[in-house]
Amino acid sequence: MKFVKYAAVLGLTTLSMSLSVLAKDNNEGKFTLSDPVQLGSTQLKPGDYKATWEGTGPEVQVKILQGKNVVATTSAKLVDSPSSQDSVAVGTANNSRTLQEIDFGKLRKALVFGSEVTAQN
Repeated sequence: MKFVKYAAVLGLTTLSMSLSVLAKDNNEGKFTLSDPVQLGSTQLKPGDYKATWEGTGPEVQVKILQGKNVVATTSAKLVDSPSSQDSVAVGTANNSRTLQEIDFGKLRKALVFGSEVTAQN
């Protein structure tokens, strides 16, 4: 009889833990830059970054992190993306390469950037 009680408790614990993992918001994605790009007044150097955003769209607030440090904040449009691959779109403005869009393939979402960006130190 004790075995049944322990099995039931273990089952409930496992179920509650897996539900909490599923409930986590997927409002973040990782991306890599191979060349320096400008995002507003902030220059992002080559390397690995993470973008996190607040809101469900279409207008969201975005933080760009390198490691644990916030290197830029901005607003962006969160749009559905048909692509299943991660990608970064870069354009040219004022003779510099600018970050225009980040596609997160697994999420089927993309962040499209405007011009209002502030650096964080």
